[in-house]
Amino acid sequence: MSIAHWAVSHGPAKFQMGRSLLLGFALGGGLELAMGCSARIATPKAELGLPELKLGIIPGCGGTQRLPRLVGTSKAIDMSMSSKIITSEEGKELGLINDVVSFKDLLTVSRLWALDIAEGRQARLNTLQRTDKIEPIRESSAILETARQKVLKTSPSMPHYKACLDVIEEGIISGGYAGVLKEDKVLRELVLSKSARALLHVYFAERATSKVPGITDCQLKHRKIEKVAVVGGGLMGSGISTALILSSIQVILKEINYDCLQKSLKSIEVKNVSKYRKWEQNKQYIFPAHVMPLLEIVQTSKQVILDVLKFAKIIEKVPIVVKNCTGFAVNRTFFPYMQGADMLANLGVDVFRVDRVSTEFGMRIGPFQ
Repeated sequence: MSIAHWAVSHGPAKFQMGRSLLLGFALGGGLELAMGCSARIATPKAELGLPELKLGIIPGCGGTQRLPRLVGTSKAIDMSMSSKIITSEEGKELGLINDVVSFKDLLTVSRLWALDIAEGRQARLNTLQRTDKIEPIRESSAILETARQKVLKTSPSMPHYKACLDVIEEGIISGGYAGVLKEDKVLRELVLSKSARALLHVYFAERATSKVPGITDCQLKHRKIEKVAVVGGGLMGSGISTALILSSIQVILKEINYDCLQKSLKSIEVKNVSKYRKWEQNKQYIFPAHVMPLLEIVQTSKQVILDVLKFAKIIEKVPIVVKNCTGFAVNRTFFPYMQGADMLANLGVDVFRVDRVSTEFGMRIGPFQ
């Protein structure tokens, strides 16, 4: 057992940490440490999650074992596979959080919980030994098999997803401590994998997009954007509108006539459309706009670029500042891929083989699909 596993398993008891206090983000190891305590008290603004799979690895401090024992196998798999971050209220509904209190009352309530645990009014629980939330083995096996089939379809070249399911299964079948030992072994292998190195590169590259020399390091202050105008309500326009409305941004949708406008509104996935105001910006979303994470920002004035960089975070997009050139960033990267596939087809290579090799490599779909 690694030092990290020992600290989470024995630290709370050794240092009288019967409960954990969650103020802001409790992600990854922070949440794993909290799950090692007998109780978890959070404020309404706290956010919880195990995002390790985004980095090509699995939780490494017992998270694969304790989360199923607190919320159940199905919900634990959903949280882990999606790297989903939930609110403290959602955590309480799932059983991950014992109580949600205001910041003002946090210390008082946590002391009462600690006193109740110390005096025996609340049980001192070892989450690694709990089984009451875990579905029966047959049901858990079916849940795990469904998850494996989904992984084979969506992420066949990503070994950490299957590895995470295998570790969870080990804990369900052989017990929490056996699961922790396998978790530690698998994590050590995944850390050195190509997929982990690649996803770590993506993670740091995404973080770097918010820093643009000559713009984010100057004295300019960003202006708040509250309303956005979208010209055209076709596939792209309706997707942009949906993305904005999902982020509580007011949108004005401009179409050529009333019939086209009604058709556009039907395709927007959010029904509560607010009043709008015109706003201009030279930008391009990557289709479909409300699903894809990127927002390309074409070079314009420093002030406008800064405004849109901040705005991108609000609508949960990754901003990329690009030159005004053919294809911008994404399509310019995509062109050689399609050209290579087209060249292979012209040379007589079976297009179905090209698609198969592409998907086996890791592409979601082949170039000819």
